[in-house]
Amino acid sequence: MVASSADELDGLARSRGVIVGLQNVGRPIRLAEDERADDVRLIGLTIAPSHPALGRELRDIPFLSNLPARVLGIGRARHLPGPDLGSVRLRAADSLLVAADAGALAALHENTNLIAEDTSHVRRFRRRRAPIAIGTLAGVIALAALGAMPVVLLALIGVGIVLVTGCIDPEEAWRSIDGSVLVLIFAMLGIGSGLEAIGTVKLVVDTIAPWIGGLSPLLVIVVLYFLTSLLTETVTNNAVAVIMTPVAIGLAQASGNDPRALIVTVMFAASASFATPIGYQTNTMVYAAADYRFADFVKIGLPMNIVVGAATCFAIAWLVP
Repeated sequence: MVASSADELDGLARSRGVIVGLQNVGRPIRLAEDERADDVRLIGLTIAPSHPALGRELRDIPFLSNLPARVLGIGRARHLPGPDLGSVRLRAADSLLVAADAGALAALHENTNLIAEDTSHVRRFRRRRAPIAIGTLAGVIALAALGAMPVVLLALIGVGIVLVTGCIDPEEAWRSIDGSVLVLIFAMLGIGSGLEAIGTVKLVVDTIAPWIGGLSPLLVIVVLYFLTSLLTETVTNNAVAVIMTPVAIGLAQASGNDPRALIVTVMFAASASFATPIGYQTNTMVYAAADYRFADFVKIGLPMNIVVGAATCFAIAWLVP
């Protein structure tokens, strides 16, 4: 394995007599200058945290065995993986340089576990149907706010409208469902219920309640916000929200405050992960792709946590009853 830029790899691959990268033996891609097909192009792919092949060797990744594509190289922050390209085990945020024909490019763009840097082959926006999608979203939100129908039923109706009108097709809708997220939510709901059943939530509330009993509603919101924010820097936001919501309700009851304000506090704080590269999936991808250090997130993210937290707490105390 050698270190080089994407342009240098492409130039090397164009040289006759030199084989660069990994490919499907049964469906080869010819890259030599005088043999390269017109529709063969290079594309940069970033491995998403949800990719099922994480931890597997590069030679075993599904699209390499199923598509006429060749992986020319891999990029990883701060060091050169190896000892050879085929034995590299995939990590989230790894960058791959891939050569593929038009059909394979389209398939790679449609793979939700791969983030494509070349967007020239992305399916065009269906602008004519944009008013339908926007109107459906606005209608669902308005009817939910008015309490006209249950939110779950409104969501199902909205999905039905965008499917029937062709805003998205059923295959796109199905691909957009992240099974790992659903499993995580269901699992954490079970954990949350278990913690509540064995008295853990009550223990946390009983421990914190005496300290915040004499505090104003604003200070209660501040304490809950930064406690939730601290947890979400190391635990996924979905899990933090599921665990902290019953704690927020218990604290509201113990302090005599409206639980809605504290639930909204948990909702915002659980998604405000700025100080670590592991608190949220996009943080991890940026961390690797831009060659940041852990300390960079702390230096920039910690002040952001404080500023966003202060603004959010004041807004919740002012706007939420």
